Amino acid sequence: MFMADAAYIADHPNMPLILLSALTNTRGPALRLMIGAFIRRYERRLSHMIEEGQQRGELRSEIDKDGAAHLFVAAIQSLVFTALVRDELDGVREAAPVAFASYRACVEAVR
Repeated sequence: MFMADAAYIADHPNMPLILLSALTNTRGPALRLMIGAFIRRYERRLSHMIEEGQQRGELRSEIDKDGAAHLFVAAIQSLVFTALVRDELDGVREAAPVAFASYRACVEAVR
């Protein structure tokens, strides 16, 4: 999912700009609420997947599933923000594997 999210951003470089613009527009609270709801639903979905991975012994049982889901989203947001600052949204695709490897190292069960 992480790589698919990064690829989507790289393939649709205007999307992060549109979202940031919507979030800074004080006349558009409905869109802000919609974006927040989307992120919360995505984090809940990730949280359930993390819980399933914990039950299968693939992910560390001691990690907080909601916190790990939030960190997953935050890692992608960080990649996007860095790419926007550098004006290199294609860089998201190249940076994603390294970012995901770090995330995975934190959550993956030790075998």
